[in-house]
Amino acid sequence: MIRKTLSRLAVTGAAAALVGITTASPALAADEGPLWYGNRGTVTFNDDGDDITVCDRLADGYGVTGYLERLNSTGTGLVYVIKEDDGGDAGCDRSNNGYDMIGNISHGLAICWHGTGSCVRSNWYFDE
Repeated sequence: MIRKTLSRLAVTGAAAALVGITTASPALAADEGPLWYGNRGTVTFNDDGDDITVCDRLADGYGVTGYLERLNSTGTGLVYVIKEDDGGDAGCDRSNNGYDMIGNISHGLAICWHGTGSCVRSNWYFDE
């Protein structure tokens, strides 16, 4: 009986130590999104490369444009850091512009449909 109890305590202690190690690890930057424009398309921020992937998901004759954006230096307007279009072909398009968003400037995603309607925007976030 004592041996079983000690064995269970050892397993529980090892599991608790593993949880403590994994939760103490530093947070790594990650992909953001996908941000959906209804069923028409998506935009995703790719941390590996600091670029975006834009996917037109609906064969309706219109494409979509995805943006990585930030506030301008006065905080009164938007600056489109990356812009990528997709539509009229199979698959998705990925930007490749060499932008590095590391730092303390918040960024957000936006996706616009080439038909009528407003763009959809994500919450602001930081890259680590």
